[in-house]
Amino acid sequence: MVMRQIVEFLMNSDQMDIGLAIVDSEAKILFLNTTMNTWYTVTSGEEFPEHSALQSIVGQVLQDKKNYSGVLVQERLDGKVRSMITYVYPQLKGECFVLMADIQDFQQYVKIQCEKERRETIVHMAAGTANIILNPLTVIKGTLQLLEKSLKDHVSVLQFAASPPHQKLAGYFKLLDEQIQTIDKALQRFLLFGKPFEWKFVPISLLSFMQEWIPDIQVQALEKTVRFALEFPEQNGFVFGHPKLLRAALQEIINNALDASPPGSVLTLRINITDNHIHIIVRDQGAGIPEDLQSRIILPFITSKQDAIGFGLSFSQVMIEKMGGSLKIDSSDLGTNVIVQLPAFKGTV
Repeated sequence: MVMRQIVEFLMNSDQMDIGLAIVDSEAKILFLNTTMNTWYTVTSGEEFPEHSALQSIVGQVLQDKKNYSGVLVQERLDGKVRSMITYVYPQLKGECFVLMADIQDFQQYVKIQCEKERRETIVHMAAGTANIILNPLTVIKGTLQLLEKSLKDHVSVLQFAASPPHQKLAGYFKLLDEQIQTIDKALQRFLLFGKPFEWKFVPISLLSFMQEWIPDIQVQALEKTVRFALEFPEQNGFVFGHPKLLRAALQEIINNALDASPPGSVLTLRINITDNHIHIIVRDQGAGIPEDLQSRIILPFITSKQDAIGFGLSFSQVMIEKMGGSLKIDSSDLGTNVIVQLPAFKGTV
């Protein structure tokens, strides 16, 4: 009795996101609920659309006389392709009971959860790896400094500067120090990505922030023989965050844009300010992100470059999210737009 009441409730409810129907031995609909009627625009006495996945499954069940449980299908309903899960059970008198559920939202939820778990795993790995490497790197850096100092202590400053062998050694020390700084910078970025967030947020003036940062971008663009265009807003705006994190996040975006920019092309940095949001838009004129990577390019270790680890954009996204913002990518064969949206700070500076 309870089961019958449940079935009757499901059949007559128009609040359920589950499609239900009963078809006869000739695949004609005897009864269907409101949801099924909305999806397929059919009524009692008709068949489900000839080219629909559901009609194909119903025909197979009527032929085989066995249950088809949990069949995943893609149906075009309401002008959209939906992911559906289908159950069709043969009944007495040759009839079939049909149940369908839209699992589009569920699939999206699972995808989000998987990406979240993947990122958390990478976060822990990044922090652990950085800590492991930092200790010996500190020893290497200190040892090189001691070696350089010891060498200079045994040779006069003038002799050291004038002697070709000593000049060559000085070049080696400088090169090693630069490489150590590069590694250290990358490891610090891993630590920012992986460690619990403890930075103190403050209001950041976009105008002051840009005036301090822009000269570095201009030097980078000059080295790449790329023209740099800056579009300032008509008025100043503020975001609530940490200048170091904001600069690190935006610098990764700029680095990617410069890597993608062919010589002589234009790299554009534009700032738009509205009442509620601040948009920082970086546009390059490169070949664009390959279509098969566009939906995944922001994930850690996904990249289209052979000599990169694919960490920059995911790092930027995490840093921007920590400040309450979001990062969006729009790419074509004419170039790539990276749009950073941050909430506008309206408090007292």
